[in-house]
Order: sequence, then structure tokens, then C-alpha cells
Amino acid sequence: MQNRLLFLILLLIAWLIIGCLVCKKYICGFGGAAAIAAVADEGEENTSFALGNWLVNDDNEFSTNSANHFSFNKNNAAFLPLPVGLKSSVDETALYLKNNKNRSLDITGYYTNDEKNESLFTNLGMARAENVKNLLLGAGVSATQININGKLLPNNKWLGENTFNKGIEFGFSAKNAEDLRISEIKKRLLGKPVTLYFETNSDNIKLTETQRKDFTDLIYYLDRVPNATLAIGGHTDNVGNVDSNVKLSKKRADIVANYINKRGGIAKNKMAMQGFGPNKPVTSNNTDEDRQKNRRVEVILK
Repeated sequence: MQNRLLFLILLLIAWLIIGCLVCKKYICGFGGAAAIAAVADEGEENTSFALGNWLVNDDNEFSTNSANHFSFNKNNAAFLPLPVGLKSSVDETALYLKNNKNRSLDITGYYTNDEKNESLFTNLGMARAENVKNLLLGAGVSATQININGKLLPNNKWLGENTFNKGIEFGFSAKNAEDLRISEIKKRLLGKPVTLYFETNSDNIKLTETQRKDFTDLIYYLDRVPNATLAIGGHTDNVGNVDSNVKLSKKRADIVANYINKRGGIAKNKMAMQGFGPNKPVTSNNTDEDRQKNRRVEVILK
């Protein structure tokens, strides 16, 4: 009897030990420290988990969300390919705007100070917002319903390895019946050239901060004034053959037009390009400094 009781006790102890081992490996560990660490690792790799959903909300009238955000490579204004869920949210937003002409969409693009801005806009955030705006225009939204802004992102927040994991925010506002900015731009820029200069035998375009502000305003105006256009005229100094200079000046006008189209989203049918060669100098060609002033492309709002 005692031997049998001892055997049962030993069997029970063995069963408890085996049960503890099985629980630790297969049951109790699920949801424990090991699983928490796994979830944390997943969260670091999964951008959507780290940022939360992308939310779009116009009070109680409209809302949509996506597990993904608009993302961008560093120093680049073009957004990366859209996941299906994000594309669906953009399409829903476009449909809402088309059905509610009294509402405006405010697109804010983020940027950092250490990024290189090669766009037409005053900052890379605005260029990113412009590209998203063009996506909505392609879905049939009116340009008069979209405003773009750029916002500095401090401390490289949402910046992964050379990629912005979150580069865009959407907000809504009432559409203004009277747009005072249009009249201000017209007064300042209509018929007045924005002048770009070229070095000898160079096609490089370098914009000043003032010129970026001018182009930001020109794009805004062209989006909202249906018959507005840009006249782009190329000019050279008087060095060399006249016919060759006329061809060179037209080439430079075309380069500027392509630049505006690619980096500012302005359609080619809103621009007229012409080459004048040395025939319309702004100063004499007596010195190197004067000749450099004559080697220019003028962009004029009509």
C-alpha cells in the first residue's frame, strides 16, 4: 500500500513538472514578456503601427482613414506608391469635395531643414503637398478647392532611414467667396518678368528665395484663373552667330517650361515658349557683367 502511494505521489510530481514546462514554452509565454517583445519589434518595423492610422475628418460631415500614410524619400517631393487602403481614402476625399463645392481641402506637407529643396516652391513641404494636390485634381477635384502649405518637422519626427513615413496631413475649411490673394498676385506679377539667369554654355537653373515665392504665387494664380498663361522668352548676349543664339535661347525657354511643368505641375498648354536670341537685350553687351544680364529667360504672367 505504501509503495503504491509513493508511486502515485511521484507520478503527480512528475506530471506537475512536465505541466509547468509545457505551460512555460507553449501556453504561459503567449502574451507574456516574449510576446510583448515580439509585438514591440513588429511595431518598430510597421510604420502604420508606430504612427497610428491616417485620419481625414471634416467635423461630422465626412471621415475616412487608412492604416497607411503618404510617404516620401528624403530630399524628394514625389510621394511613394500608394497602398490600396490609402488610395481608397484619397478617392473618398475627392468624392466628398466634388459633392461639397463649399468646402476646401488644406493639404500640409512636412519637411526638415536639412533637406535639399529643388522644387519651385518656398519649401519642400509645399512641393509635396502640390504633388498630392495634383493627385486629387486628376480625380476631378477643382483646384479652387485645394490649398497647400508646408510645415517644418522638428527633430526629424516620422523620418525613417532616408524616408518620411508620414509626409502629409489633410484638413478642411470653408471655401472663401472672395480670394484676396488673387488680386494681390495680379497686382504684383501680371506682365512683370520673373527673370532667370544662365551662365555661358550652361543650362543650370538656380532659384533665389524670392523667385521661389514668385513661382509659388504664379502656380496659385494659374490654378484659379482659367485664362491665365505664362509667356516664357529666352534671351542671349551678342557673342556668336545670331541664328545659333536664337536656337539656344529657345532651347533655354523650353528647359524652363519643362522645369515648371515637372516641378510645379503647370500644364504645357498654359505656357508659350519663344527664343529671341540677342535681339532684346536689357543692357549693353560691352562687359562680361552686362552680357551675363542679357543671358536670361523671362517668365511673364499674362
